[in-house]
Amino acid sequence: MRIMALDIGEKNIGIAISDKTNILAIPYLVLKNDDTFTDKVCSIIKEKNINKIIAGMPYTLSGNMGQQANKTKEFINNLKEKINIEVDFIDERFSTKILKNNLIYKKKENKDKTDKYAAAIILENYLNKVKK
Repeated sequence: MRIMALDIGEKNIGIAISDKTNILAIPYLVLKNDDTFTDKVCSIIKEKNINKIIAGMPYTLSGNMGQQANKTKEFINNLKEKINIEVDFIDERFSTKILKNNLIYKKKENKDKTDKYAAAIILENYLNKVKK
């Protein structure tokens, strides 16, 4: 069983998937945040044998739930109504900053794929937390 991470944005949603041993976080793809997302993510869940979703929670710098965090929570609640799968949240503060300091991001052709790399950082943080 694998784990999927979501970096949920207004326009796009980055997706990362763990390897079969749940050790590595692999950037997977970016989907549009539109009406087709749920159907597409359901297909990925079945195809990749996903048993859990980790959603990045964009807390404010003070650690509170701001407007974007509330939107993320609402998005996940709507998704859970359509997909019967366990969902956990993990703090995603600074994930974009970490990403922009990463060498793979610095390649020009990767900058349009930021969301899937951010999802991989979210998943990597979760996997490291679970290991401890």
